[in-house]
Amino acid sequence: MITFEKVSKRYPDGTVAVDELDLHCETGKVTVLVGTSGSGKTTTMRMINRMVDPTAGRILLDGEDIARRDPVRLRRGMGYVIQQAGLFPHRTVVDNIATVLVLLGARRRAARLQALELMDRVGLDRSMAKRYPYQLSGGQQQRVGVARALASDPPVLLMDEPFSAVDPVVRADLQNELLRLQADLAKTIVFVTHDIDEAIRVGDRVAVFRTGGQLVQVDTPDRLLAAPADDFVAGFLGADRGIRRLAFATTAGLALRTPTVAVLGASAADVLAAAAQAEDRWVLVVDADRRPQGWLQADRLASETQVEKDLVQPLGHVFTPGSDSLRTALDASALSPDGRAAAVDGEGRLLGVASGSDIATAIAADLRQLERGESARHRPGR
Repeated sequence: MITFEKVSKRYPDGTVAVDELDLHCETGKVTVLVGTSGSGKTTTMRMINRMVDPTAGRILLDGEDIARRDPVRLRRGMGYVIQQAGLFPHRTVVDNIATVLVLLGARRRAARLQALELMDRVGLDRSMAKRYPYQLSGGQQQRVGVARALASDPPVLLMDEPFSAVDPVVRADLQNELLRLQADLAKTIVFVTHDIDEAIRVGDRVAVFRTGGQLVQVDTPDRLLAAPADDFVAGFLGADRGIRRLAFATTAGLALRTPTVAVLGASAADVLAAAAQAEDRWVLVVDADRRPQGWLQADRLASETQVEKDLVQPLGHVFTPGSDSLRTALDASALSPDGRAAAVDGEGRLLGVASGSDIATAIAADLRQLERGESARHRPGR
């Protein structure tokens, strides 16, 4: 547990970076600090490892005042990941990762062997071990930075806008990787970002700061989105916060219905008759393994002999009940020409479909549950 007790940071010119901060960063959880520029979020994080010392208040690590700790030893007990990785350009990937282990007294050979294992853990191929940072992509460099931060197996991991310098696709991949690692390692992570979408994606709790170093609200992402503390937080979250909140609502109880299904190559007449009987204007086309391929307007089969791939309109995407969120299901429904979202099992095989009205009913039920304080956090892929 990291605890801030009335912590302030004031500079000689009168600038207030952090103003009487009270905050708890729970053990084994990800606490995200987010806010406007100049709101003190990075200063707050840097006070944890004493790269910046507060001018007032106390910071406790598992109940001990860090002001009593040697700064160098304190930092060696914490992992630190920064923007653009901060790698040593003259050292190979494996030696960059092994650096902390060597500083802690490990023999170089043993440190390199452990570094190779860490490469496996963060999804880096061992063939990259002898490359230099300039030979890596931005995303690969960030993975090296994470591996180096994890090298000493620190209980605390500090991450200062670690993914902001990479493109959106790589950023999403790195966020998923962080969630996967955290599910296995359960580190106490303090994560700084200016991106509210990233904050609600990776955080167990999100602390929102305003300019002047004032903490406005700290809460779980779903509660933050559902009940912002004031107009500043609501504005910072954006006008689409209701849609964002659906990323934490589960599809586990979503009603599924059986659509008219056509297997590629099936008789057009048989499918048309089945659609007419079910009063379905659209048919869901699947392959021989019942994996959805797309939607087909039933009327188009009147002049066809069999169901062909070139008749099918794109599916958009599917969702997996209990694993994907209501936001994913709603998006699948919006992309479907029929307005129904196809649900699949873990192998991608069709389970059924959910209509827009079915999804709306599930959303309303989730909101009622949230109002009663019963909503459980759902994080896809974690």
